[in-house]
Order: sequence, then structure tokens, then C-alpha cells
Amino acid sequence: MRIVKFWIASFFALLFMTSGADIAAAPNGEQEQLLRAAFVRNGELWLKTGQVEKKLASGPLVRNPKWSFDGEWLAYTQGDAEQELWVLHLPTGRSKLVAANVGKNFQWAPKNKLLAYQIKDQLQYVDASSPDKPLGSAAAIDNFSWLPYGKGFFASSQSELLPDGWTPIHLYQIPLRTMDDPRTYTTVHVLPAPSDDFFAVGTSEFKWSADGRWIAFLAKPTASLSADSNILCVISTDGVVFRTLDEMVNNPQWFSWAKSGSRLAYIAGIGREATSNKQLKVLEVTSEKGAAYTPKHFVDQAFVWQDLQHIIVSRAAESKPDGDQRLAAFPYLVRVDLNNGVQKHLTKPYRKHGAYNPVVLHSKLFWVRDDHTTADVIMADIDGHHAVEWVKGIDQADSYYGQWDWSEVIAFY
Repeated sequence: MRIVKFWIASFFALLFMTSGADIAAAPNGEQEQLLRAAFVRNGELWLKTGQVEKKLASGPLVRNPKWSFDGEWLAYTQGDAEQELWVLHLPTGRSKLVAANVGKNFQWAPKNKLLAYQIKDQLQYVDASSPDKPLGSAAAIDNFSWLPYGKGFFASSQSELLPDGWTPIHLYQIPLRTMDDPRTYTTVHVLPAPSDDFFAVGTSEFKWSADGRWIAFLAKPTASLSADSNILCVISTDGVVFRTLDEMVNNPQWFSWAKSGSRLAYIAGIGREATSNKQLKVLEVTSEKGAAYTPKHFVDQAFVWQDLQHIIVSRAAESKPDGDQRLAAFPYLVRVDLNNGVQKHLTKPYRKHGAYNPVVLHSKLFWVRDDHTTADVIMADIDGHHAVEWVKGIDQADSYYGQWDWSEVIAFY
């Protein structure tokens, strides 16, 4: 058995050009899986494995790295205005162009090397090994996500403005094998027609609860309105039950299911500024029981589930208006105990930089330390102790009124 374990470890070390020193030691003394992240530095794509860095692709302007489910492939955008979608095979280092004019909306299948993407209202998918040959397409799609087993898509139709008003949005299940034929689509639910109480002309991506019973998404009004307020919704997977939960900004990273059950965490609050009126809430969707965890005069932003009972959130003091400007608020990390409401600082507030984008991976806590000029990735124990600089000098992410999108420049595996 020891010989087999040694051979397996050696094989993967050679495959990804790492050494035994790149395996981080777990708190219990056992070896963890290799810590890996794809990141962007100076507009180029890099790979960090343990303590080894390797450049994977040159620019210009690489953005939005995303891992395939098995860690063999990376998809990313490249070029001005994110014009091109590329895939890179890590074992060989070979990259191939998938399509132009794609933008950010592309997703790996959950079970294989299929990659789906949108060009305007056209949904297509390819096999990563032959990315220039689309295997199927669907038209008039507003947004989509893969079904949990990768056999098709859950998608929303586009709403159209007719003389008598906007058409309602249909939610479809689209079979993978017959997606070219709209007659095979199954209508799961039709959203309420736009009205004073519910006004939506589009949706976000869709996210499944861990127990497979619920789907969460944002119902979005027109572009100018969606910057400030969208309706967080859930629907049962059979389409029978539809609920509106709360209002929040147009940021799909700000709602996330727990790793089991049907508990949904999200950042509530209208207004596009991340510096005011943003509260962490957790709701048990089945029972409709929930609670808010943000103290008065503070705002919560990005967060991650540590486990079923704890959430780590990036928190800042609420900024007060200063003329026409809002003062920059540098966030710090707080762990929230959902059982008793106890909240513990994992990092200290600091005037010169903030702690953004918390990630829990292999019993380690990661975050981006940023002063709005220089950004580094910090790794620490899950309680924030023994923090070390893991990746130095990643590119700045875009910030929309203080909503930082760090997925543009780093993706963990």
C-alpha cells in the first residue's frame, strides 16, 4: 500500500511540475491535497501549485479564469473588452480558441470537459478537446446554468417589449442531445408578468441547493434599475413552488447555498454602493425561517461558507456621504456562528488595505489583501492565524461602486 501511495504521489508531482515541498501540511499532520490557483498578473495567466508559480498564457488582458471540474482544463477570456474565449489543457500546456465576442458568461459542465457559453442570446457548448466545433445551440436565451448532472441546461427566455408591455420570462430545462430543437424544451415555470409588484425582464445564473430541491436566482429589471435592486427568488426544482425572498444588487456572487440542506446565505439591501445598506442574511428556505447578522453601522460584502454553522464574511464600517463622494471603507474578515450569533474577528481593520474575497479550501483560509493599488493573496489557518503571503502581485479586479469582482483575476481549485 505504501508503494502504491508513493507512485500516485510521484505521478501527480511530475504531471503538474511540483515537488513534495508544495504539499501544505494539514493541522493534523497529514498531507493535504495540492493547493492550486489560476491567477492573472500583468494581464497574463499564471498557475500557483503549492509554492511553485508557472506562467501559462501571455496576454493581452487575460481575465476570468475558470477550472473544469477535474482540474485538467482552464477556460479564460483574452483581449480588449473580453472578446475571445480560450481553453488551456494543463497537462500539455496547449491552448485553443473557442469563440470570439463571448464575454463573461461561460460555464464548465459539472461532470465532464464540456464548456457552455453565450454569444448575445445564443447558447452553445463544445468539447474542450475540439473547442472550435459547437455541439449544440439554443436561441433567445437570457441566462443559463448547467443541470446538476450535466445532461442539459436550466435557462431563462428573453423578455420582449411589445406594445402592450413586456412578455413574461419562461424557465426551461433544455436537453443536451436535442437542444437544437426547441420543441424538446420543458417549461418548468413562467415568472409573473411584469407589474408594480414584480418587474423582471431577465435573470441571473441559477444555483441549486445541496439537497437538490431548490433553485435560487435573481429576477432582474431593466439594466439601469437592476444596478440598484433585483429580486432574489427561489423555485422548487419541479416548478410548483415559486417564492420571492428579498431585494439585493445584481451580484450573483452575493448569494450562496450551504453545502448540505436548503440554507441560503445572501447579502441583502438595495442601492449599488457596497459601502451602505448591505446585510448578511441566512434563510432556511423550506421553513422560511431566517436571521440577519450584520451589526448596525456596518456593511457586509463577499462571504464564504466555512461549514454548515459558520460563515466568513468581508465586513467594513458603513461609509457616510462626504459631499458627492463616499469614503473608501477597507473591509476585514469576521467569522459568524449561525447557532449562537457569536462573531469573531479573523483579521483586524486596517486603514491602508482591506481583506477581500474570502475562500475556504483544503482546511485553509485565503483572501485578497488589497490597498486599491497592489493586491496579494494571503493564506492562513482557518481561524486566521499564521497568515502568509501566498501569491504576490495579482492584477486589480474591477470594482463597481465597491463591489469587487475578484473572480476576474483569481480562481482556486
